[in-house]
Amino acid sequence: MSFKTRLFIGFGFIIMLMIILLYSIISMLNNQNRTMNEIVEDRYRKIHLAHEVRYGVSTIGKEINESVFLSSNRSASQRLELIEAGKQQAAYALQELKQIIVIPQAKQMLTRLNGEYLAYVATVDQLMILDGTELNEQIQEKLKLAESQRINLINTAENIVEFQEQVMDQSLLDFKEAYRNAVKLIILVSGCGVLVGILIAVWIVRGVTARLYRVKDVMASIVTGEEQLPRAEVSVKDEIGEIAIAFNEMAQALEDHTRLEREYQEGIKEQGWLKAKLAEFSVLTQGLNDRNVLGCQYLSALIPTVNSCYGVIYVKEKKNHRLFKLASYADPKASENEKVMDTIGLGEGLIGQCAVENKFVYIENLPENYIRIKSGLGSAKPTSLFILPIAFEGEVLAVIEVASFNKMTSLHQSLLEQASYQLGIAFNRIEQYTQVQELLKESQTLNEELQSQSEELQLQQEELRTMNEELEAQYKNSEQKTKELEEIKLALEEKARAVVLGSKYKSEFLANMSHELRTPLNSLLILAHMLLENKYGNLTEKQLEYVGTIYSSGNDLLQLINDILDLSKIESGKMDIQHGEVDLAEIMEFAERQFLPVARQKGIDFTIGIDESLPGIIYTDEQRLCQILKNLLSNAFKFTERGNVHLQIAKASQRGDQHGFLQHELLLAFSVTDTGVGISPDKQDLIFEAFRQADGTTSRKYGGTGLGLSICKELAQLLGGFIEVQSVEGKGSTFTFFLPSQPAESVIEITSSERESAVGWTAHVEEQALSLSEERTLEVEVSHVNEVLKGKKVMVVDDDMRNIFALSSALEGAGMDVIFAENGREALELLMEQPDVGIILMDIMMPEMDGYEAMQAIRHIPEYRGLPIIALTAKAMKNDRQKCMDAGASDYISKPVNLDQLFSLLRVWLYQ
Repeated sequence: MSFKTRLFIGFGFIIMLMIILLYSIISMLNNQNRTMNEIVEDRYRKIHLAHEVRYGVSTIGKEINESVFLSSNRSASQRLELIEAGKQQAAYALQELKQIIVIPQAKQMLTRLNGEYLAYVATVDQLMILDGTELNEQIQEKLKLAESQRINLINTAENIVEFQEQVMDQSLLDFKEAYRNAVKLIILVSGCGVLVGILIAVWIVRGVTARLYRVKDVMASIVTGEEQLPRAEVSVKDEIGEIAIAFNEMAQALEDHTRLEREYQEGIKEQGWLKAKLAEFSVLTQGLNDRNVLGCQYLSALIPTVNSCYGVIYVKEKKNHRLFKLASYADPKASENEKVMDTIGLGEGLIGQCAVENKFVYIENLPENYIRIKSGLGSAKPTSLFILPIAFEGEVLAVIEVASFNKMTSLHQSLLEQASYQLGIAFNRIEQYTQVQELLKESQTLNEELQSQSEELQLQQEELRTMNEELEAQYKNSEQKTKELEEIKLALEEKARAVVLGSKYKSEFLANMSHELRTPLNSLLILAHMLLENKYGNLTEKQLEYVGTIYSSGNDLLQLINDILDLSKIESGKMDIQHGEVDLAEIMEFAERQFLPVARQKGIDFTIGIDESLPGIIYTDEQRLCQILKNLLSNAFKFTERGNVHLQIAKASQRGDQHGFLQHELLLAFSVTDTGVGISPDKQDLIFEAFRQADGTTSRKYGGTGLGLSICKELAQLLGGFIEVQSVEGKGSTFTFFLPSQPAESVIEITSSERESAVGWTAHVEEQALSLSEERTLEVEVSHVNEVLKGKKVMVVDDDMRNIFALSSALEGAGMDVIFAENGREALELLMEQPDVGIILMDIMMPEMDGYEAMQAIRHIPEYRGLPIIALTAKAMKNDRQKCMDAGASDYISKPVNLDQLFSLLRVWLYQ
């Protein structure tokens, strides 16, 4: 029962008792008042009526006397009226008394009074008949009789009055007795009510205070810093029970907070211990240039630190691709049955597999006969085994194996992992130091040989002392060279570290810059392209010229970004080469379509020639071939003011011997000849360097970044070919790209899915330059399938509002219904609200939930597994397309988005 309920019951009972008592008192007083009123009114009326009888009789007697003795001035008629009035008064009173008198004694008295009254009235009537002529004796007798009757009548009435007064006095006494009894009853009931109220109050107060004291005692028993706090007993779920529950919840929250704080402090302590140990190990590796010494000292410090009892390091030798034991700790080699292997092949056993996969291995509950660790007192088997690769920049240099009698804790595992990373850096440093030392030894050997020759010459010919002095000078010079080599060695070590870091930072920088530059460029090109279309016809020619300049500048910037990324990919070895069938006729059409308008604009002749003996199909990377030819032809037209530019495709198998090509390989020569400014001989090697031009002055006539020929050279090497240049300054140049064509049996066939890919189709339309007839056919097909886009709902998911605005404007212009979300989480919520979305354009780099996670989440919903999703990303590094496809994308397109390419993709997927 709750505290509130108890109070309501207690106070309610008291109030109810008071109401009942008050009601009883009021009812009793009303009854007594009514009884008193009845007594007073009844007795008073009876006495009053008795007096009325007496007054009426008295009036009759008086008038009779006056009538007989003629002592009144009233006339006979007046006296008769008074006598009749007295009769009526007395008769009425008697009649009323008969109705209200109920006591038998009083009734007897009333009966006698009534008889006496009737007799008196009869006597009076007889007197009224007699007149003065009658004998006086008879009148006197009647008068005496009447007077006697009157007196008796009056006495009887008086008796009735006295009797009624006696009855009334008795009633008053009874009333007083009843009043006293009522007062006693009221006092008794009030006392009982007060007693019950006190008992209820004591019941409530004692129950509340006792439970409050229990809660107080529990609170007082709390000791600061205890992990386990006491709990208050909850017997009844009332207000105090709720206080106890709240206290218990508070105690639980404090315990949780204390536990989390303790875990946090332990975590900080563990991290501090981890960093301190790693710092100690780092100090241990400094100044050591011998792997054997480093391995022994490192194991001696590491194994006891992680509470282990056995350890061994195997280092990989690059020459024979095997692992050799470098150092060990508590090696149980003395027993033949437990001999530790000195060499292990890659992929052999757990250590060899760890070296191949570059992944750690952790095993518990080792078998009985696995290995035994010995001491002077005995031997036992370990219970856990931890094998970690020692790698640097993703390359495994060694493997460390640790065994322990105890289960490996997470802190010790973390220490081992970071220690293996530290060892990888140290081993790499020692390896580079060893290489430098070998170079230094070779230099010293040469120096010793020179010294020996000098001594022999001194013994043979003293006359050649002058020459000997010169040799001594050379010897001193060689010593100086040795010192310089040592300085160079240190500089090389520093430079090697800088190159490693620089390569890593460069890749990250280029990936981020690709995204940051392409994202705003995307909206710029889309909006500029839409303005160039001038659908509403409200732009002037001058404004269209401005927009065309903006669009052209944006494309130039995009080409510059692509060139920088291509150069970076080539330098880092991340450029993918996809070999396949290439139609030479399409290559010629591509060149003609790309550069014939340029030639007409500059007034230059542009011709293309091809050796008819060449096969129609060759095997190479079509995209990279077109990129090389495009760069070479762009340079030719750029530096040619008048004359002509000629592209010649011919066989060049006679040049293959100079560069190691096979005799049976087909070597193609793509020659670009121009009549431009030409290149001086001292600048012909310089032009193939990145960011370098023949004219590198600030006042040069021709602009550009100097990346085109550098990219061409690197791409040519990736395709297995090379580029040569022949030029005469002021007369023109010929750049020849020699390309070997692979045999048909060595070419990997392109899968049908890649041929049918929408990206491949649009790239083919863009890069291979369809012929005029094919373009007209395509325009007809596009106009036919444009209806596919109208009314279709597309969701644009991008965190950049500029891109959302640009894409929405373009898509709405095509008649599509556009909705958008700013991250993957919003896209999922919007997709649940609007399930009629026909296709999704998904950006990759977004906050909260990126494009990869969003596509994976959508593909996990059964009804959206077939929903087309086109990935749009500003990152254009290696494997970005494959990562999008693996995450669930239907297709891929990089930013800045080409609207024609985007609409082609939309038509393909929506048409399907």
